[in-house]
Amino acid sequence: MIINSHVHVNTLGNYFYYPDYNFNRFLEEMHKNKIDIAFPALNPKLELFRCPNSSKDSNNFKEHGGINSSIELKGSSNKHRIQVVEKNNHMLLQCNTCGYITYEGSIDPLWKYNQELIAITSPYRRTIKPLIYVLLCKSTIQNEIDFWENNYPNDFVGFKLHPWNDQVSVADFKVHSSKPFLIHTGIRDLESAKNAIAFAKGNPTLKVVIAHAGALDTTVLNEIGLLENVFIDCCPSTFMFESRFSALYSPEHIFAPEDIYWKVLKYLPSHKILFGTDSPWGDTQKELEVIRNLNATPKVKEQILFKNAARVYG
Repeated sequence: MIINSHVHVNTLGNYFYYPDYNFNRFLEEMHKNKIDIAFPALNPKLELFRCPNSSKDSNNFKEHGGINSSIELKGSSNKHRIQVVEKNNHMLLQCNTCGYITYEGSIDPLWKYNQELIAITSPYRRTIKPLIYVLLCKSTIQNEIDFWENNYPNDFVGFKLHPWNDQVSVADFKVHSSKPFLIHTGIRDLESAKNAIAFAKGNPTLKVVIAHAGALDTTVLNEIGLLENVFIDCCPSTFMFESRFSALYSPEHIFAPEDIYWKVLKYLPSHKILFGTDSPWGDTQKELEVIRNLNATPKVKEQILFKNAARVYG
């Protein structure tokens, strides 16, 4: 049994990273790699989050994805970056440099994309249940959570928060939900895993999964060990390894993707770790090979591959 608890897919709209990663390709990848269950979230790189004044020269990421574009890289800079802004109980998606606005309204603009994700996955509900990506705006987030839980309680497994894409820290958000939350983390302040820890402490009844191994911040790993409601994934381990000197803390001690898992296991019990691929940024086959090559007991591998996700999202 394999549960992919961290994966992305395109629905409606245009995407400026991996625009061809549609639902059919996602299904093919599941079948090819014998993934039994998956929890896909929207590809966060929608055109809504791209300022038309953005220049390729101001972005260190390669077009269509590049290495670790879903993970924060040291030194990366985009001078025209769309951010979530709250104004008069409304949400704006606005460039933090030129002020260009791609959206203004009282509801989360991702609503229609999440609705499509629910629809296209519905024939596969026994094996595919989405994570709903909601934007970090205090005026809208609780209404969005309530809407999805009240109207589609059995059609999704949890929520996805992406502080770097939104350009908003999760640290002081307080929400009410019966579902777990997967939170993107990286090495910059807005996406720091320390903020995700603060979110988990401020919402102690929620189950929280910290993505991308918390960039191997050892302070965070220690905290996760003390918090019953917090878990972690280590994907995409192959990409994080390839970009370790710009995406991880203390990269000099990481000599292979397996070392990312071993460092996490040094601080955390194996029942805290969930398997994911972060596709299309991660490669499913390579991520599975990392687990197969991991010098761990069959029990530990089973926990990582499916038992922990089944318990957290069950």
